[in-house]
Amino acid sequence: MFSIRLPYVILLCSFVAALPQRAMCAEFPERNVQIITPYAAGGGLDTITRTVAQRLSAIWAQQVIVENRPGAGSTLGTAIAARAKPDGYTLLVGSSPLGIAPAVYPSLSYDARRDFVPLSLIGSAPEVLVVTPNLAVHSAAELVALAKSGRKFNYGSAGSGTLAHLAAESINRRTGMGSTHIPYKGSSMALTDLLGGQVDWLCDTPAAVIGHIRSGKVRALAIAAPQRSPQLPQVPTLTEAGFSDLDFRIWMGLMAPAGTPETVIKKIETSILEVLREPTTRATLTSQGWDIVGSTAKEFATFLDAELPKLSAAARSAGVKAD
Repeated sequence: MFSIRLPYVILLCSFVAALPQRAMCAEFPERNVQIITPYAAGGGLDTITRTVAQRLSAIWAQQVIVENRPGAGSTLGTAIAARAKPDGYTLLVGSSPLGIAPAVYPSLSYDARRDFVPLSLIGSAPEVLVVTPNLAVHSAAELVALAKSGRKFNYGSAGSGTLAHLAAESINRRTGMGSTHIPYKGSSMALTDLLGGQVDWLCDTPAAVIGHIRSGKVRALAIAAPQRSPQLPQVPTLTEAGFSDLDFRIWMGLMAPAGTPETVIKKIETSILEVLREPTTRATLTSQGWDIVGSTAKEFATFLDAELPKLSAAARSAGVKAD
């Protein structure tokens, strides 16, 4: 009579039980993938997300859909992503507000390091201080001097708790300008009012403002970084203006809900790095003002462990609050 020893039966059953997960991971993605970006359409983060999503769609032969879920300093969309099924089919655009939000919204329903796994840090870019051309100022020093002479300014931002808000409020406090914060639901809306003269100045990514700078619709006074940007070489740094402690670079990476299978994480990480090696993609992102990083998941995790606490401390120091 044919018989199988018990240990072999247990081993066989374990192998069979593991087959569905292994098959899922090997075939990922079998359907459309959604990237939740907790920012409004039209801004710098939206632009880079759509560029990367388009290339991932081509590599995977599956549509990668970008869904904008802005609100409350990116916390609404981030909370939605945290509740998603951890199977790789819902990803999150992770950025600087992951570190700022805990200082602004103390009752968050998620934790950036507990509820998400990093996939790759894609790029970073300095915040740019821009003003409406209606202001007769051509440098950060002139803007500060005009404010201190009694001129009342307001500044716009993509929303409370964003890096644009933190950078602008830090500049506002450090220089003593006393400008009033006007929050918007997205970068493009803040820029629209800057173009229309409803706000006087703001900070934003090169991707969002570089076209308007080149057309003369806004005037760039400084970038919040130690070195000048290759895309805006004529624009001085805040360090050159005498404010060496004002260094704000927005970063962007992709993340997945915690519990996503390791093989799926590796597949997405590998695909992102493949996208970022493409000369055409690199040229597109560079022209938008992004410095390409292209980290591994492990390198992104190390970056987050250092960066998130630093951003939280900076937000508390600047007194950034929800409006």
